[in-house]
Amino acid sequence: MKKLIVLSDTHKNQILLRRVLSNEENLTHIFHLGDFYEDLDNNFDLIDEKEIVKIPGIFHSKYLDKTLPAIQSANISGWNFLLIHNIEDLKDIPNSTDFILYGHTHQYSFEKRNNLYFLNPGHLKEKIEKNRKASYVIMNITPSQVEFFFKYLDGSVFHSEKINRN
Repeated sequence: MKKLIVLSDTHKNQILLRRVLSNEENLTHIFHLGDFYEDLDNNFDLIDEKEIVKIPGIFHSKYLDKTLPAIQSANISGWNFLLIHNIEDLKDIPNSTDFILYGHTHQYSFEKRNNLYFLNPGHLKEKIEKNRKASYVIMNITPSQVEFFFKYLDGSVFHSEKINRN
């Protein structure tokens, strides 16, 4: 089993980022969906030996001048993920995509549309920002199943889903 943490919109809040990374054991993958993905770089002790995919957010100079791709893809155990910060930048979706992971709104969400799963982990900017609690997502991934958990800072789960490969 692979264990993925999906983060977004940390906005230089090292305290919340370190808390979340410290509380989650046995991570194999980290996806940061932008707005200050560089925050991960200050936490080498917590991210070492993990596969990391980072997407620039709207405040990143290379997002603005388009010298870094705004969209990246990743495959874990046969599941295909498309990563993007601002969902409005999404023009084409490859047929093989299973999950679209995005940030920007600071609002957690999960939606299924035509066998495609859209997921926003929320934010780690502050404990509460715009009346929204800080949150992130943990995914347990096998070739036949993805189980994911939306969590608050204290690790409590407030939404979960289990998706089986057809």
